Amino acid sequence: MPKIFLKFNERVLKEVPLDKPRFTIGRKPDNDLVIDNPAVSGHHALLFSEEGAFFIEDLESTNGTFVNDAKVQKEKLKNSDCIVVGKHVLIYQDEIAAPPPPPNEDESDKTVMLETAKQKELLKAVHGTMKTDAVGGKTTEKVGRLTVVSGETDRKEYELTGRLTVIGAEDTATVKLTGWFAPKDAALISRRGSAYFISLPDGAKKITVNEEAVQGQKQLHDGDTIIIAGVHFQFVLK
Repeated sequence: MPKIFLKFNERVLKEVPLDKPRFTIGRKPDNDLVIDNPAVSGHHALLFSEEGAFFIEDLESTNGTFVNDAKVQKEKLKNSDCIVVGKHVLIYQDEIAAPPPPPNEDESDKTVMLETAKQKELLKAVHGTMKTDAVGGKTTEKVGRLTVVSGETDRKEYELTGRLTVIGAEDTATVKLTGWFAPKDAALISRRGSAYFISLPDGAKKITVNEEAVQGQKQLHDGDTIIIAGVHFQFVLK
């Protein structure tokens, strides 16, 4: 089942399964996913299923909806696509909505307009910056890899090319734990440019990096040793 992960400041706030054909996003309480932030419009965007695929549609929001840095009106989603709504990020994993109601003129109900410079800065922070080769002018980017040192998984090595890597026993997990008592969602690794950050999803237990417990989130570095649900990994950045 497709799902989205709601993130703010690189921390995963919520995992939401897309278990129905239409899914509204906005600040007002009648939305399926409520984001209580003044940069988000009352009815900001719509996720909907069409011919076996999910699409995102902007509902004439004040600050717009972005998919992988590009402002969109309607866009077909692919696995690991990054959607920016206001100051929040939605990571997607695996016709047309009615126009939003007229805004309430009460000051508390108005959407705060993001300045263009701030919006560009937010997009840069979300997606990271890519390095340019001074000789060839080509864009290059380091990619992280997880190597299984010990423990039960479906593979021995994983290339972390997506914006979000889910580690657990869930069928849709990128790194699938296969032990009898493996948790469904054990850890999350988010990618921002060439930087990788590991964090605990809601309800998950202890994660250690170089024998230190992770509190909130932690940036990973080349050669780090990670223990998740009894499985030992080594992180390599190439």
